[in-house]
Amino acid sequence: MNTVLWKHKMFGFLVVGLIAAGCNGIPRNRSISLTATEDICKKSVEVHLVGVNRSEKEQWEKVSMTEYWQPKNPLRDSAKEYTHVFHFGQEPCEKKLSIKDPIQTVWKKKRKAGYLFILADLPGIFPDMDGNADSRRLQIPAPNSKCWELLQTEIKLEIDSSKIVSLTVPKPECE
Repeated sequence: MNTVLWKHKMFGFLVVGLIAAGCNGIPRNRSISLTATEDICKKSVEVHLVGVNRSEKEQWEKVSMTEYWQPKNPLRDSAKEYTHVFHFGQEPCEKKLSIKDPIQTVWKKKRKAGYLFILADLPGIFPDMDGNADSRRLQIPAPNSKCWELLQTEIKLEIDSSKIVSLTVPKPECE
């Protein structure tokens, strides 16, 4: 068989295989972009991104956000190894977590995280509520989850003085 023809066939099989594998939802990391509106960008606001696995999910859905942000909170302190922190209070108003950031490996391989909790110490007084009903907490699928579209490389989030919102929406079957 002609070497050039053989190489083209092999390349074709490789491309078809990669496309087919991608359609099965091979998990891959995505970058995370968090944009703060002007009212938050200039205030001292701390935001935690916490990769959580299925066995921890309920605890993180129910933790009081008021207690979580208190000094020496045991849950917050115990999660430092798998928490990424963004600080606002000065420019830039957009923070990014790279696909290659080591915390992504911790979430994916060490923690087997299926969920990402975005927790914000928003200024003001908020009632403690469970799950996403609390304006200071947003739960989304983990960045490496099959719940995101295959070609989606970035999860876009926005934070203002009253809430955290995911501008990138997961697949409908994951909501």
